[in-house]
Amino acid sequence: MGKAKLAIGAAVVAVVAAVALPASAGSGNITGYPTKIATVDLTGYKLQTFYPLGTNAVNTFDQDYVSSNHVSAVGVKGPGKGLVFKSKYIAMPVGHKLLMVTWYLAKGTITDVFVMNFATGIVSDVAPNKKPQSLGTVKILKAGPHAIP
Repeated sequence: MGKAKLAIGAAVVAVVAAVALPASAGSGNITGYPTKIATVDLTGYKLQTFYPLGTNAVNTFDQDYVSSNHVSAVGVKGPGKGLVFKSKYIAMPVGHKLLMVTWYLAKGTITDVFVMNFATGIVSDVAPNKKPQSLGTVKILKAGPHAIP
């Protein structure tokens, strides 16, 4: 009986290792961990975000990534229609088709942080204000030359 339990335990450990190790290795390839910090150049991308929930509820924004570190966004529907935002950005892959995109001012002040899941089309948005969070959808209107991993 002891050998059977040991064999079952060893089999469970082997299955867990077989599933977990490739998953963590895959994440490292996308994020760059542990040897570098991977970033994604969104130059040429035009994204559209729509928020049914949170601070930006009922607003739709088009985000134009004009260079490797500059973005321009404009409200195209909702109460925010016509609002224009210009910012620097950095995009980091945190999983397959999953980016964390941070917008910031020239002096480093963070203005917005997005988690964009291109596999599901969901975007989470946190901005520094009293009710900072918004939740909605993201879609690619125009792809740039660099793939989203």
